[in-house]
Amino acid sequence: MQIPFNFIDRATAAFNTRDLDSLLALMSEDFHFVDPLTETRGREETRTREQALFDAFPDVTVQMSPVVWNDRHLAMTAVFNGTFTGPFAMGGHLIQPSGKPFQFRFAGFFTFNDEHATHEEVFYDRVALMQSLGQDLG
Repeated sequence: MQIPFNFIDRATAAFNTRDLDSLLALMSEDFHFVDPLTETRGREETRTREQALFDAFPDVTVQMSPVVWNDRHLAMTAVFNGTFTGPFAMGGHLIQPSGKPFQFRFAGFFTFNDEHATHEEVFYDRVALMQSLGQDLG
């Protein structure tokens, strides 16, 4: 069984080339995103969230690896790689850039309708994220 509408390849290509219009075209108008610190709804909130990533990490790339899928769901792992060069808002705090490279792993779970991704839920280790951004946790 194929991953719905070649989502992994299309989303990766759009993200890695900063093509937000193509990325958003893969998502429903009411796309719902949830992670441990954020919840957004709709394409415009998604655009704002993705642009904030590009502003803080201008060279960020993603590598997605599908784990299991069917015609309505996809579970995947992914890795972000980039350099932290701009301020990043996370959990109500503005984190100042370290200027250093980072690598960050996470897991994502998508739900699809016939034409779009409708929901994404992301799980990650917040301590590992802060450490990868060069933050002192002591």
